[in-house]
Amino acid sequence: MKSILLFLCLITVVYSCKKEQESFIPISTKHEFFKSRADMVSQIQSFVSQRFPNETLDEISHVSYINSRDKSYALVFFKSNKRSSNLLLEHKYKNGVLLAASGTSCEGVGCNCQVITTISNEGDVAVKCSCSSCTMLVNETVSSTIN
Repeated sequence: MKSILLFLCLITVVYSCKKEQESFIPISTKHEFFKSRADMVSQIQSFVSQRFPNETLDEISHVSYINSRDKSYALVFFKSNKRSSNLLLEHKYKNGVLLAASGTSCEGVGCNCQVITTISNEGDVAVKCSCSSCTMLVNETVSSTIN
């Protein structure tokens, strides 16, 4: 478990230091998070604006995807006009139909609060904040396709 966490931290550091052009950011192929690159920017800008009022998205540095049978995740690293941070978008599916979506971010003082994800050997994804002084904030929306 420690080696997985170390590996994810290392990937986070490498990708947060590496500047990529927006056109090289992949769109998930298993479950559709974003219909297009413009939709990606629009959804992330919406999340940033809701979570951090008076901030605008400057750059999407990297997006990593994690897919499972009934959930998909997009870990988004971004820069706004006030911070460099990340957020986790989650989609819940049943029989291939989107049931709910949520966005998770971490906020706090005295730490560069980041969302940290770990994947167990069984494929379960655990989410936490990088520091104990951070607070995890989750926005969840329910799809209108639920009967």
